Amino acid sequence: MAGNHTAKADRLHTLLEAFSAQLPDRLAGIRRIWKEVQERPEDELQCKEFYHQVHNLAGSAGTFGYHQIGLCARRLEQFLLQQNEAAYCDAGNSETIDSALTQLEMLAIKGADKAREEMPATDVQRAHDRPLVYVLEDDLLLAQEIARQMEHFGYEAAAWPTAEEIIRAQERRPADVFILDIDLTEGPLEGPRIAPQLQALGKQNVPLIFISVRDDWEARLATIQAGGCAYFSKPLDFTSLIERLDQQVGRKKSEPYRVMIVDDSVLLASYYGSVLQNAGMSVDIVNDPSRLLDTMADFSPDIVIMDLHMPQCSGIEAAQVIRQHPAYQSLPIVYFSTESALEKQLNALRVCGDDFLQKPISDAHLVAAISFRAKRFRDLNTLMTSDSLTGLLNHISLKLALERELALTQRRGGSLTFAMLDIDYFKSVNDHHGHPVGDRVIKSLARLLTQRLRKSDIAGRYGGEEFAVIFPDTGLKAAYDLLDDLREIFSEITYTHQAGEFSVSFSAGITSAPPYLDMDSVIRSADNALYEAKRGGRNRVVLSNISAAAVNDGVKRFPGTSKSD
Repeated sequence: MAGNHTAKADRLHTLLEAFSAQLPDRLAGIRRIWKEVQERPEDELQCKEFYHQVHNLAGSAGTFGYHQIGLCARRLEQFLLQQNEAAYCDAGNSETIDSALTQLEMLAIKGADKAREEMPATDVQRAHDRPLVYVLEDDLLLAQEIARQMEHFGYEAAAWPTAEEIIRAQERRPADVFILDIDLTEGPLEGPRIAPQLQALGKQNVPLIFISVRDDWEARLATIQAGGCAYFSKPLDFTSLIERLDQQVGRKKSEPYRVMIVDDSVLLASYYGSVLQNAGMSVDIVNDPSRLLDTMADFSPDIVIMDLHMPQCSGIEAAQVIRQHPAYQSLPIVYFSTESALEKQLNALRVCGDDFLQKPISDAHLVAAISFRAKRFRDLNTLMTSDSLTGLLNHISLKLALERELALTQRRGGSLTFAMLDIDYFKSVNDHHGHPVGDRVIKSLARLLTQRLRKSDIAGRYGGEEFAVIFPDTGLKAAYDLLDDLREIFSEITYTHQAGEFSVSFSAGITSAPPYLDMDSVIRSADNALYEAKRGGRNRVVLSNISAAAVNDGVKRFPGTSKSD
């Protein structure tokens, strides 16, 4: 972690040094443009370029530690805004501009006057890919079954029947979470009694989850006093137990916020991009607004930071182009400028903008402002696009995602695999065990998909007990192997009900693009393959006919799996 933070700090330091090294030439360039304006005051393009260079310096100097230069350039920028471009070279105006440029050059000789505000280390201790769970249960068979169920959902688990054994294991290798029976062979309430000792031997605030056949006040109070975070009665509902585990160890996948910076200043945009990347965000920089729409289609940003003044077009004009596209109507656009006049800021916000940040801005302020707005957009977007039961994409959003990924696949000349999944005999689950239990089965498959698929894969609930998965840039064999492994894992998960325990399976159909290139044909092909999986006996994965022809003989097969439709 420390090395990673050092590397990030080095990148920012490199950008600071680059600004300092370029500053003399940059001021010389501004002085040269000013002389050309004086020689040809009627040249509007030169006048605009002179203003733009002063504006860029006003916005960037403070960020790189040249606070006084930033203030001086800002005063000059404000003076130029008050003048007609044709009046720059009037006697009094020309003298004021010359004086300001001289002051800038003198300040540059003195060097930086304000240390950059360092961001604290932003490397967050993330949850392990496979958190370690220790199970203490004197019924060894039950302990081993709990550990096995944990491993289905991506946890590393180990089980012991006695307090002495789990204490020795904790001394060797500390756990990330404990599941403790309340009453053990050593005596009643032994689990809560040894919990503080286990905590003291390892990491601080390790979650304690207690299980028991007891449901009395004394037992529950003992777990609270021991610091327990959850209590589950036997027989265990493994779906609910996994949900609580996921909450306690923070295993919900969270994609980095995607931030697009639109600014013609390459150095300044790179600096802001590095600050946001150091804070864990994904950043794409666009210096030429004409590339904006193509880049947005590929990057799919959560927020756009738009410089207000650019030579090709204004930030307001670029924002209006973005808003012409229905998919970007709710996308947050934050204007970035040295503009301090409240009325002008409000005018900018009236036209397609959502907020206004003033340059220069501290690293901490930038990170906070962007992360807050990106989070709010993503949260609202999730509410609109997610299925309420599973948290996966809903039907409409899934089809939109498939349409988008197919377009990207064709543009890049790549490949895409698409799968339809259906829980076998699900009506029987609802009929025999009730709809709440059926919902638990649906949620467990959704959670398995969320945990075991790659970050680039896209899963959604197509409807009822039917799911779909988009595998971008993935061949049929890789998708087949992954789904077949998931099928085996899912069939081993057990669910408890008052009548006992049961398990279920799913069937899947897979197709690819190409040869299918439009959304309807891709869905129809996968659905046909799913039908064949059902007709062939269920609990299997089937490739569509045309897709199967493209797969070599190395495809792993489940006994009885069909390759044709």
